[in-house]
Amino acid sequence: MHTPPTGLYEAPLPSDWPEPEALGFGRVLGPYLVHAQHGEDGHWHAPTVSVRNALPVPVASGGLQYGLSVFEGLKAYRDPRGQIHLFRPRDHARRLQQSARRVVMPEPPEDLFMTLCQLAVQVHARYVPPHGRGALYLRPTLYAEEEALGFRPATRHRLAVAVTPSADPAPKHLRLWAEHELTRAAPGGLGAAKTGGNYAAGLAGLQRARENGYDDVIWLDALTRRELAEAGTMNVFVQIGDEVLTPPLDGTILAGITRDSVLRLLRAEGLRVSEQRISLDELAAAQMAGQLGAAFGVGTAARLVKVSEIGDGERAIRFTDTGLPARVYDALKQVQEGSTHALREWRVAVPTPQTP
Repeated sequence: MHTPPTGLYEAPLPSDWPEPEALGFGRVLGPYLVHAQHGEDGHWHAPTVSVRNALPVPVASGGLQYGLSVFEGLKAYRDPRGQIHLFRPRDHARRLQQSARRVVMPEPPEDLFMTLCQLAVQVHARYVPPHGRGALYLRPTLYAEEEALGFRPATRHRLAVAVTPSADPAPKHLRLWAEHELTRAAPGGLGAAKTGGNYAAGLAGLQRARENGYDDVIWLDALTRRELAEAGTMNVFVQIGDEVLTPPLDGTILAGITRDSVLRLLRAEGLRVSEQRISLDELAAAQMAGQLGAAFGVGTAARLVKVSEIGDGERAIRFTDTGLPARVYDALKQVQEGSTHALREWRVAVPTPQTP
């Protein structure tokens, strides 16, 4: 087990701290980083708490020069009693290990990941919004940090956890642009790894979507450009008839923790759910037959957003709101925030910090 540093305290809130609803997402960063180094000796060192600005990333590091960086995104919530818990942190730890393995980086032990995340929440406990009004988003990031040029596996890495308090995401509607030319990920590539390169590959698609009057991009498969993959930074679900479909984990899309949570919730509701390929032609045919229901995207930051349309400049596929997205949103919110005893194994309590 990894021993936390002593003398921890809770960072005070600034005097001009806004109401939780005004926080947005990612606008305000916590003042501290909780981090641990993996040295040239092949071992993880003890966790440390540092002022965020005191931990620069060298320009010549493998993390910046060669993209040797992977990360996670998870949230801490307050339950109705005001106690803080992390939502599915062990699943995020295991996914970080998988991402690290894909880009030849050391895999952080699960207990180290848990220790760092809990310490980050403890130090920023005052930054966690009240129950039902938001969450503290955690960004554990593993990166190569030694200064050396030359393409090779790095010998020194650091796992650091940054935090940002965020408002409770409000349900919203998106129109998605089906991108036929650009590709985010291909079979055998990095699509299933949560690494910065995947997000960089998606930025041009987002820009193209907005240039065409859409809110975000829906990526298509790299081989045929006909089947749905991911929507921007979200996994997608589509309702056709009495069945809910989502693209399979084929190595080109991220195995979203929220995706898995929604699959569990849908099946618990008794709905027919399938992980299978979904083509634009299939959606268009379902629309013509009056069988096309709702569509929505899910992710840690956004929770769930409704998809009202998918278009590519030649055709527009419009979805019908059946009420399913709102039901899933509410059920997921209750489980995440601890408003229900259901699936309580997904919530891991954060011990109360010891304030001197």
